[in-house]
Amino acid sequence: MIVTASCSVPASNPARVTVTGWDPATWEQTVSRTFTVPAEAVVAEADDVASPLVELCADNFPGAGTSEEGPRAVADTRLRQLFDKDFSRMAVVLVDRETEATGVGYVDTSGKLTRLSGEPSEDFGDTPKEENAVFAQDGSAVWFTETDSSDRVRIASRSLAGEHAVTERAVGDADYMDGAGLALAGDPVRGFFGKEVRVSPDGSKATAFITWKGYNVVATPRRSALFKVDGVTATGIPSGADCHPYGWVDDRNVLCGPRLGKTEEPKRKNSFWTLDTSRLDGTADLPKGALGDPIIPATDRKNTVRAISPDGKQLIFASLQGTRLEFFVSAVAPGATPKKITAAAADKALGVGDVVEWR
Repeated sequence: MIVTASCSVPASNPARVTVTGWDPATWEQTVSRTFTVPAEAVVAEADDVASPLVELCADNFPGAGTSEEGPRAVADTRLRQLFDKDFSRMAVVLVDRETEATGVGYVDTSGKLTRLSGEPSEDFGDTPKEENAVFAQDGSAVWFTETDSSDRVRIASRSLAGEHAVTERAVGDADYMDGAGLALAGDPVRGFFGKEVRVSPDGSKATAFITWKGYNVVATPRRSALFKVDGVTATGIPSGADCHPYGWVDDRNVLCGPRLGKTEEPKRKNSFWTLDTSRLDGTADLPKGALGDPIIPATDRKNTVRAISPDGKQLIFASLQGTRLEFFVSAVAPGATPKKITAAAADKALGVGDVVEWR
């Protein structure tokens, strides 16, 4: 089943997030759930508060899911973790419009809001700034970040049980981490604060964009951490790989597309390929055998990966030719022949919102 999430923000009604399951063989809808977003929840970039929900709702209204670049790429890890494992609850960041204090909570499909953060202290101090709310997949806690007036950020979690006690997980300097988000991985779960974090299936690695270093492969620490220069053990992806990471096809190989939307190598134009991260040695040179050959033929189409199958053997991509948008499925193998998805319902499934899981 392919699971998509989309956001609708009507002018005079509460925002809604719809999670829909689709059968990838027939593109028939199999299940759908709708979350009514509380009025105090952060959904707009104008609030200047970080939340995966803001990313989901940005330019993501029915009928407006396609830009000149086509639909958005397969979602990064934190968008999936906006929801718990069975998509019955959604994490939210709540804002007090008067004080601008923020806290975290969650909403269920009945519309019930549960606040996890307590009332702000009456003592003289910083305004609470809890952001980046994501769900532990076992549903036991909502994780978040909080940045103080000295630009220190902490990673913490609040339990759904009892008094919603807060547990601090990590703390560090937030310099040069504008636009970073929180992603969770592993068992026991850890939180990683970074940019464009995509965690491998076994949780042992992640790709991330690190300021001053570009795209990197990070060996996920045993504790929560900030993905930044000198913050974690990271291996830079050589420029010769020309890799914008879309996600992982297995625990070693990353699916790549052209880093800047175009490539100097004609055979890779608007194509995809894999990068074997186990071969990277930390140097600027691309190791022999690390880069796979192009998966789909080079064309002048704008192609964007929308989903990667759980076994890593298939991908679905959007292909924009002029203003015509089409969807194709392809094997994740060099020289594959893409097959056009002709089912009419696929346009509805793949043309709007984000694909958050293929299970």
